[in-house]
Amino acid sequence: MSPRGSKRHSVSPADARAYLAKAAAWLEAAEDNLRARRWDVAAGSAVTAGINASDAITGSLLGQRAGGEHSEALDLLAQAGEDGRTAARQLAQLLGLKAPAQYDPAPLSEKDAVKAVELGRRLVERATQLAARRRPPA
Repeated sequence: MSPRGSKRHSVSPADARAYLAKAAAWLEAAEDNLRARRWDVAAGSAVTAGINASDAITGSLLGQRAGGEHSEALDLLAQAGEDGRTAARQLAQLLGLKAPAQYDPAPLSEKDAVKAVELGRRLVERATQLAARRRPPA
């Protein structure tokens, strides 16, 4: 049951895999843009990858995803055991780069873009590992 006022949504195993596929595609875009030295676009894509990976993680572990503010996604991840707590810390760092990458007029630094892509990669890898653990036997 979702807490009162929350905007949580049920996530099926198929939905969790779909979020993971989106996360992987956004991560690929982030890596491509990093190689092209487009720091803001690389970081912004990494943020989107991380958010989708987080939805895959909470979907796999809790059968839910947050649908409101990003802070709710952090709270939901924190309820998902050690994997979720680790992911919450990574997502919090990644979300700290969202506004500078996507909304601020000053360009993001290469260092911050590299950090964002690495955080996005870690979240996608964690979501991939969890999906593999929870895959039903063939």
